[in-house]
Amino acid sequence: MAARKRLSPTPRERILVAALTTFAARGVGASSIQDVADEAGVSKQALMHHFRTKDLLRAGVYELLALRLREQLPAAATELVSRSHDRYRGLLEVVNAGFSANPELARFLIFELLERPEAVISWLRDEAAPWLGLVKGVVEQSKHPRAFDTEAHLTVLATLMLAQSALVPRSDNRWRKRVEASTLEVMLLGSHLSVP
Repeated sequence: MAARKRLSPTPRERILVAALTTFAARGVGASSIQDVADEAGVSKQALMHHFRTKDLLRAGVYELLALRLREQLPAAATELVSRSHDRYRGLLEVVNAGFSANPELARFLIFELLERPEAVISWLRDEAAPWLGLVKGVVEQSKHPRAFDTEAHLTVLATLMLAQSALVPRSDNRWRKRVEASTLEVMLLGSHLSVP
């Protein structure tokens, strides 16, 4: 059977990726539509054919991020099902790898959290609901000595992962790997979860 040929991204998709890159570097407030058009290699008029305003462009970036989160969820669920032990560590590794593979996602969300925290937290609650379900399932299978606030726990984990992914330089791969490993160890030590 012949391998499927990868389709080229559409102009709209290229614009959204350029918007994510631009907004991750400067924040939405400090970026212009022209900045995004330049990054995408299109004219401002071509960009505005797809997105008439910066708010619509921002909404498109959120749609792109939601799609990426949904695409990664099956792999995370499969990883957990395949593990007979230490599912909590497996979940953290999968989520941390997702953030590490998409540093612009983390930087974009950090800028947005600083500029519009209520809107971003609302979006994260909606889009992270399936991920929260995975964490809740793993936590409920654990032997934990006290009541466990899963949503607060996930918030702390996401904050650590966002900060680590957004702030550690991509240019120093050895340092980044060390920080990723240390972040994972801190999260595991802080959880006190024993998962069968």
